[in-house]
Amino acid sequence: MNRGLFGGTKRCRPPVQVYQFTLPQSLNTCYFLMQVLPAVRHGLQEIENTTAKHAITESCLICYLMGMGFDYCTALAIVESWESDEKLLAEGILCE
Repeated sequence: MNRGLFGGTKRCRPPVQVYQFTLPQSLNTCYFLMQVLPAVRHGLQEIENTTAKHAITESCLICYLMGMGFDYCTALAIVESWESDEKLLAEGILCE
């Protein structure tokens, strides 16, 4: 029987698996910029019809959702659906 540091019985725990994320060589600056380019273009089109704050916020939200794994079209649809949310409009988060 193994004794622990303070005289109690030492229990064996399974080893903790450590995950390490490594970037493949193909993920470079150009790759990342190309991924968000549709959202940037959308923001530039939006800025002609709305305020700069609204266009930038919308582009950032689209990019965030894309980073979570959504494709551009789905992320755009989600953000556009948020524009009709009265609470977000009332708080000034997504200004019209």
